[in-house]
Amino acid sequence: MFPNPQGALPLPLRPDLEQYKKLAKELVKVSKAGNPDGLREWASEWIGNLARLSGPKITPGLPVRIQTWIDEVSEFAIRRMLSDERTCALADAQFVIARSHGFMSWPRLVKHIKSVAQFEAAADAIVSGDVETLRRFLRENPALAQQHSTREHRATLLHYRSANGVEGYRQKTPKNIVEIAELLLKSGADIEAEGDV
Repeated sequence: MFPNPQGALPLPLRPDLEQYKKLAKELVKVSKAGNPDGLREWASEWIGNLARLSGPKITPGLPVRIQTWIDEVSEFAIRRMLSDERTCALADAQFVIARSHGFMSWPRLVKHIKSVAQFEAAADAIVSGDVETLRRFLRENPALAQQHSTREHRATLLHYRSANGVEGYRQKTPKNIVEIAELLLKSGADIEAEGDV
């Protein structure tokens, strides 16, 4: 498994499944050369692009660093793709990518990309304090208030209002968090909902 659950990589603001399929094929190609330095270069390029596309604001005090992401993903890819029992299969590459984002499997990452972009955007609105965007999302999709993340922690939006402790780049609490919590509760959020945080 991926070594640090708090090290889950952010997704781009608009994740593209076709780009992820291409990324997995690139990882297979690099792995077949059997060079750990090639895997480190692959991880560095991917995470650099990801940081640019996802736009997380990494501020002092958060438990994330881009170099740490690169190191952890590189080591995980090397273990998974270059071990004696592996054949540099596409399924292994897909698993590396999925786990790096905090998902238990490639199918769960695919489901996430396809079906819960609005949930992710709502979580981002919560941690950034954008109550108007959150209010609009809840009007458009009332079920969002009770929805669980498809990530392994299965957090609800109500969990995100408390710096959820899983995704390091989202461990922020805006000044208007009481207003956000009240909005979520009035919208039907379940105060008893559990997650695997």
